[in-house]
Amino acid sequence: MLFDLRSRGRRRFIQVLYGFLAVLIGGGLVLFGVGGGAGSTGLLSQLAQQGTGSASGVKIDERAMTKAQKAAKAAPNDAAAWDGYGLAVYKLADTNYVSGTSSAGFTSAGAKELLVLKSVWNHYLSLSPAKPDSALATDVAFAFGQYGIEDWPTAESGEAIVAQDNPTSYTDYYTLALDAYLAKQPSQAKLAEARSLALAPKSDRKEITTDLTEAANDASGSTGSSGTS
Repeated sequence: MLFDLRSRGRRRFIQVLYGFLAVLIGGGLVLFGVGGGAGSTGLLSQLAQQGTGSASGVKIDERAMTKAQKAAKAAPNDAAAWDGYGLAVYKLADTNYVSGTSSAGFTSAGAKELLVLKSVWNHYLSLSPAKPDSALATDVAFAFGQYGIEDWPTAESGEAIVAQDNPTSYTDYYTLALDAYLAKQPSQAKLAEARSLALAPKSDRKEITTDLTEAANDASGSTGSSGTS
């Protein structure tokens, strides 16, 4: 019998067999994720994903951006085409955004894409679309605002549309006021601040006023109060 271990040769054979099975099972688990449950991947699978997954995604975004660019250039007065172009440029730029670190933000490659986005956005606005795309405006407000490259006038132009589409959101009006103060547009900032305070819960109003006063002071270089209570 195979499992009769009384024979010295048979014991040696069993040891070698078990050793081979252990290596086979262990290698399958580590390299290919065999037996690891649903969604588990092995080392080789992970390396393959790292080598092709993100890179292929960027290539897809690059092709989409190129296609949208051609469509927009072919129709310089078509707001919808330039809207699509802007969304495609932002999506490509977003692949160069680093998050979850103390230095979160766009890389130099992402910042270059945002220069293109700024040009596209300004052209899109010049076409006076009947209802500007809030999704593109949100992308612009983020990319050029406090979590992006801090181009405050461009951020403000995007956030103004976002706030208009969310007329009961005090946080959107707060962000609009912040961007406007830092863009040195105090008149627009005060209007947005007043709207934010009118909509905000009473418990948040003091903090809003303090934050926006600081933003106004930073923009003007002064130390006086410019907040609205």
